[in-house]
Amino acid sequence: MSKYCVVFVYLGFFMASSRFCLVGVPSKAPQESHAPQACPNSWVIYMGVVYAFIYFSTDQYVPSLPQMESDLAGSQTLMSGTVQLNLVVKSIFGLISAGLSDRIGRRPVVLACVVLLSLASLCCACAGRIEWFIAARILQGMGESVEPVLFAMARDYFPNPTERFRVMAALQMTAIVGTAVAPLYGGMCAAYLSWRLSFFGLAVVWGLLAAYAFWAMVESCPEGSNESYWKNVARILDPHLLCLLLTESCILGQYFTFNANVSYLMEVSFSRSVMATSTVMLLFGALCGLGGVSIERVQLGSVRRLGQVTLSLLALSGIISLVLGLFFSDHLWCYLVGSFLQASVLMMAWASTNVLFFEPLEDCAGMAASFEILAQSIPPSLLSAMATQSMINVGPKGLTLWQSGACIAGGAIFWLGFGWDPPSWALTPQPSHATASPEASETS
Repeated sequence: MSKYCVVFVYLGFFMASSRFCLVGVPSKAPQESHAPQACPNSWVIYMGVVYAFIYFSTDQYVPSLPQMESDLAGSQTLMSGTVQLNLVVKSIFGLISAGLSDRIGRRPVVLACVVLLSLASLCCACAGRIEWFIAARILQGMGESVEPVLFAMARDYFPNPTERFRVMAALQMTAIVGTAVAPLYGGMCAAYLSWRLSFFGLAVVWGLLAAYAFWAMVESCPEGSNESYWKNVARILDPHLLCLLLTESCILGQYFTFNANVSYLMEVSFSRSVMATSTVMLLFGALCGLGGVSIERVQLGSVRRLGQVTLSLLALSGIISLVLGLFFSDHLWCYLVGSFLQASVLMMAWASTNVLFFEPLEDCAGMAASFEILAQSIPPSLLSAMATQSMINVGPKGLTLWQSGACIAGGAIFWLGFGWDPPSWALTPQPSHATASPEASETS
């Protein structure tokens, strides 16, 4: 069943793409007159649920990777690669979806992506071999490219920076909850029933979300022409902003390396159970969340100063993990202590870097979010893949060294490219607290 469903969805996608190439994209529906002034609370909740389940869809099956390897006749490299491949696909198609939503509107893009996520989850649940599971995960990545469109919708509905900050903070917290709960849910399904059940559940959830969007969503994309695409690209590729993007790549490299490899480390290298892996991932997510919440408690005078402090702490946690890995890599506690230290400052470093990146790009935040997602997906995925190979060939020490190295590199790039010589706009007094999303977010 899976291969027929996958083939059907790919045929539909290529037919739609061919139509766009031959006759052009459809015209954008008129913006609803009340869209930017009065966004219902129910729609804010909807955006939060969609955003949370984007991350839930991947994190829920990570504890089951060893079992899925056996059921799908795959390998450790291929199974870990399905996590990394999904992120790469999401980032590439995110560049397309965000721009397409400016041309044809937010509503058709959101509907298409959410429907695709429902079908892709069903294909994952029914996959009999690794080849069809990989094909289904590519479809999931295509559907998850709705993420930058959500940030564009937040900008449409909430032009006031203060209101938009509150909405982005709410989205951030839903993502934290999703990443913390997903491994526990997936681990319980795998331990007591089947890992396929979790994908069937996701197919139902995405189907319900698609039905709600069909009946309740109104067009929010503003009218009017945009500035030159290449002019905005040149602004985003400013050297200072590129260094911030590379810093985010390193920060996310730590997260992806942990997320894609912890199950094999726990269950294969140290013979722990699926539930033990789920518990470790839950604790990691909880520490990330606590770090994100603590941003609002820290008063350092500016976001720039907060970035300098948090990136220094992240680099320090990487150094501690590196030293532990060199001498105690044969003990599980060594890897867990290092990972939990990194998690405690990861979200603060991530958020402050994100806020600094968007500070001069408010008028092209949608396009900036697409570039940020690219930086948060492809380089971290490559880093995670190299860490996987290192763990296979060297053992736990290889994984620890790559993960700690990402943290050290993030701190070094930030200080060399931004922290020691910040641009003039970063020296303007700013609020010392903000929040950001786990893959991309927007700030005023």
